Amino acid sequence: MARRIKILHIISSWESGVGNELATLAARLADNEMEMEQEICVLAGANSRKIPPVSTTTLGMRWSFDISTYLGIRCIIRRFRPDVIHAWDTTAQLYGTLHHGKQRIFAEKRDADVSGMMQQYLDKKTHTFIAHRKTDDCPKTVVIPPAAIPASCSAPMSAEALLAKLEIPSEIPSGDYYPIFESQYDRERLNFKPVPPRSTPFLIAVVLPLCSEHRILDALWVFETMNHVHLNFHAFFIGDGKDRERCLRYRDRWKLFSRVHFPGNQYDWLLPGCDALLHLSPSAEHSGTILSAMSCGVPVIALETPESREYISDGTTGIIIPCKGADEAASRFYRRTAAKRLLHLLENEELRRSIQRAAKERVDKEYDFDTAVEKRVDVYRVQTEP
Repeated sequence: MARRIKILHIISSWESGVGNELATLAARLADNEMEMEQEICVLAGANSRKIPPVSTTTLGMRWSFDISTYLGIRCIIRRFRPDVIHAWDTTAQLYGTLHHGKQRIFAEKRDADVSGMMQQYLDKKTHTFIAHRKTDDCPKTVVIPPAAIPASCSAPMSAEALLAKLEIPSEIPSGDYYPIFESQYDRERLNFKPVPPRSTPFLIAVVLPLCSEHRILDALWVFETMNHVHLNFHAFFIGDGKDRERCLRYRDRWKLFSRVHFPGNQYDWLLPGCDALLHLSPSAEHSGTILSAMSCGVPVIALETPESREYISDGTTGIIIPCKGADEAASRFYRRTAAKRLLHLLENEELRRSIQRAAKERVDKEYDFDTAVEKRVDVYRVQTEP
């Protein structure tokens, strides 16, 4: 019988993407046959999730480096004595590696490219901090293969039932629409023509932390364009983050308060009922959201990254927006292209059905949930080998 492995998961917050993936994985690993003992340490945000029987501690981090958070993690490590510390993002990696000891520490990466500036900075700092001990104690950057990312979802709900559960009126009050455009986008929006009326609203999801680096405002611009062409839709920003209030201000300024909603982090019952997922984030940390949507048969429109290319065949299992960089011109391209391709997807029912079938077939064939969990367990066991 294999030795029981003790794992401490450290994550910045439960904000969508990675948080939902950790919750799914931890619940599965909690099964007795996995021979795993887990504890979860959440650095910031509210303690909004419970995963029995996994113990969860939220430390309430207030700054980039918070001494109380540092001491809280030290207490958890001394009490729990983990074999492996799994840092799910860069902030978690920084805090995890400060507590060097006998446990193995590894940081998760979703692709083979680990040359990012932030990653180089963290690797250098953490290596310097613990180099006076043993080199083997340095944090490992573990490349997680795509097939080891668990993707699961619940049964879909109808649009009427979903809106009723969220207490959102299905009928939007009629009235003249006076869009408030930013001057640099006026001419671009004039190319979008009104669409035919539809009785049942389209449901569109964005599952990301509400932070500017994930292009949340670009997504809001897309939905303002959907409103401009009088599309019958509701959009859900599933997640939370530091820019939530800013996003709410822009939503209200663009008169989207009856169309765009911010329900919070819990999305496993909401995503399967949506007609599309808009994913404009360049970050690899939230790529598991794409798999979750594909497993539910939700067509994905995603920014081109190594991860989205791994999962999506453009036009077959999803839609890819080419990457053009990170400047203002690129942002304008992403907004315009995302709006055009989202409208094309929603107006073409045959294309939606085709993508749904192809995406589900690919996930069922190549990204089986149980197989992904087994691969994660193999990663943990490798870290504990002498």
